[in-house]
Parts: sequence; structure tokens; C-alpha cells
Amino acid sequence: MYTSTAAVVGVGFIGPVHVEGLRRLGIRVKGVLDYSPEKSEEARAAMGLEKAYASLEEILEDGEVDAVHLAVPNVLHHPMAKKCLAAGKHVMCEKPLGMDTTETEELKALAAGSGLLAGVNYNLRYYPLNLEARQRIQSGELGQIFSVVGAYVQDWLLYDTDYN
Repeated sequence: MYTSTAAVVGVGFIGPVHVEGLRRLGIRVKGVLDYSPEKSEEARAAMGLEKAYASLEEILEDGEVDAVHLAVPNVLHHPMAKKCLAAGKHVMCEKPLGMDTTETEELKALAAGSGLLAGVNYNLRYYPLNLEARQRIQSGELGQIFSVVGAYVQDWLLYDTDYN
């Protein structure tokens, strides 16, 4: 099913990434919502969007919005995704989907029974190195694994003044 209009909830680090990704796919992003109307308006203006929403309920009542992208603190994923599905909106949620398996199982069942599209972002899952590591483990090439230590090297928090 094609989604023609989306709204993004949360305008911190990853929210604007969702807006950019949706735009690159040709999907209209009508507006954004953040923790205050003022913050929503600042983000709307910065990203050149049509609407700064004042509440999730306002998004859910907007008949033009087909899908909601959730880029909010983890503890809000479950209740917000549940409301979106109940309102007939497709949902794309940042990870994790919920705070425990009870929440995630509930959302999985709601999504499956709704006929709506619902997803969770796992942006590192299909990196070539991760796929290679998976293949080596599954083939038995590495033998029995007792411990794994890894790092994800980035420079975007290099300086003491950088903020995440």
C-alpha cells in the first residue's frame, strides 16, 4: 500500500532523518510534533513543512496523514504506536518497539490484525559486515562463541562540545 502523506513525531537527532528519507522517496511530510508547540513550530520552520502539530491526537485526526513515524523516547513507542494503529494510521517506529516483550507482542498482534503497514527501524542490521559475521557464525566457521566485543567508530561526537 502506498503512503502519500506522513507526519513525524519527535524532532531530535533521528526525526529530521526520517523527514529527509521520506522526502527522498517522494512521500509528502505534512508536519511534525515535538514535546511543545514551540519546539514543533521551530522544527516545522527549519524543515520547511506545512504543519506544526500540538498533539498526537491532532495528527491522528488529520485525514490527510496516512502514516506516522515515531522518533520519540523509547518509553513512548508502545503507547503512541498503539494509538496510531487504533486510529487507522500506518506506523514506522524507531527501535525498540516497546519496553518489554509484553508491549512488543501486543503491538505485533494489533498491527497484524489491522491491515495496516507497521515497521521498526533496525538501520545497522543489513550492513555488509554484520551480514558477513552472521554468515560466519551460522556456517560454524568461528566455532563456539563465548564473548563478542565490538565498536562502531564515528566522528560525529569527536569534540567535547559535540552534543548527542
